[in-house]
Amino acid sequence: MATASLTGLPLELLVHLIATYLPTEDLGALRLTNKYLEKVLFDTFAREFFTKRQFKLSTSSLQTLVDISRHGALNKTLKHVIIGMESFQSFQDADPGFWNLNDSQRRVFHVGFADQFSLMSSGHDRTLLEEAFRNLPNLDTVGIRDYSAHGRVRDDGRWSSYGAPTISRQLGYDLRIYSNEFASCVFQLVMQALADADRAIPSIESILRGQLAGLTDLAFYLRSPDRKIDAVLGGLEQLLLTLHFTSSLRGSLNLDLMHLGSFLLRTPSLKHLRLNFQKSQTSTTCTILQHLATTPNLLPSLQRLDLGMMSTLPDMLLQIMSKFSVTLQHVSLWKTELGCDSSIRWKVSEDRYNPWPRLLRDISTTSHLTRLTLGCLGQHSEHGDPIRVKFKDGKISHEYFGDVKAYIPQVIDQLVVSWPQRPAGDSDSTSDGESADAEDGFTDEDDDMDGDGNEDYAD
Repeated sequence: MATASLTGLPLELLVHLIATYLPTEDLGALRLTNKYLEKVLFDTFAREFFTKRQFKLSTSSLQTLVDISRHGALNKTLKHVIIGMESFQSFQDADPGFWNLNDSQRRVFHVGFADQFSLMSSGHDRTLLEEAFRNLPNLDTVGIRDYSAHGRVRDDGRWSSYGAPTISRQLGYDLRIYSNEFASCVFQLVMQALADADRAIPSIESILRGQLAGLTDLAFYLRSPDRKIDAVLGGLEQLLLTLHFTSSLRGSLNLDLMHLGSFLLRTPSLKHLRLNFQKSQTSTTCTILQHLATTPNLLPSLQRLDLGMMSTLPDMLLQIMSKFSVTLQHVSLWKTELGCDSSIRWKVSEDRYNPWPRLLRDISTTSHLTRLTLGCLGQHSEHGDPIRVKFKDGKISHEYFGDVKAYIPQVIDQLVVSWPQRPAGDSDSTSDGESADAEDGFTDEDDDMDGDGNEDYAD
């Protein structure tokens, strides 16, 4: 009887029934068994491990990215590069775990801190990223994020920044605490490196999930005029942003001081814009939305608009939809609360403030949407109390395709407002829905409007 051999198996069986279910370490051992197995497994191995990769700001991690970009085959596979937010400075400043490090852990920390400080202060990080971006022919997305994504089926693991798990094991802590200033600097770094490399890619992402995490307005200050920067911005088709704007000047944020507005004016080809705000920053959110609604010649190609994690007024949303009605096809509203507007047009027959039905009807008549996504909606009462708006079937979100105008009556019929109980003796003391829960009227289900596959929402 002939001896069974892996090399004698059909390729489909070898890849889909054997290699797919091996732990990463065993897969590596299988590939090293002989040159034949290494060759036939290379394509699936490269697609799984090198289509999207995340790196941290350390010399060794970014050098690995450069090494991949120099590889004759892997550089063609890598399409999506992510820079993680592991920050030694922020960990030292904000995490109490720093003071619990032993001598060995402190040595590891100080070496890593010194490397990151030198890398960023010398500009070597920008040099390494420039080379990598220049060498990746199929690069289409560059992003920054502050988490390790789910979705890695093999080993039931996460996709972490290269080198981050090793540092975490050595320190006993994750370096996930960072400042919004750090995130803004990294966003600037990415933009400048793309310009240096003469790479105009279609998608740039900033997906930040930490509490009160987001880019400040300083992240969007880019020199102008600048041919290389303009080429990068001019080629953008998708821009996903998490924002955290606070005015550094006394008084409210002035529209003329918004670098984000100038940034967006330089993106004429942008088709998909996502803005995730901070619910606690209502005034700055309204200022940004007002800028979107009133600035001439802004985003002439916009087809999809995602707005999330915000509190605003219904008239403001309606202005936005009207502004982009000619080109807009898809709107997504995620964890959006409507503040109380005293206008009678937003009230129902019971004289209650109930803006969502009227807003959705108005949107449907002023736009040509073919897709509408709604999730975790809310509103505020006349007294400022949060009120949850749910769907009858219990789902936290709904998505509608086709002629949205025809769907709107069904959408409105699905909405259930969780009116708070009126005081005893009130003529209307019954509740049309469940009472609002938690401080903000929402549970912790799916707090994010991200776009990253299985672990994220709204793509």
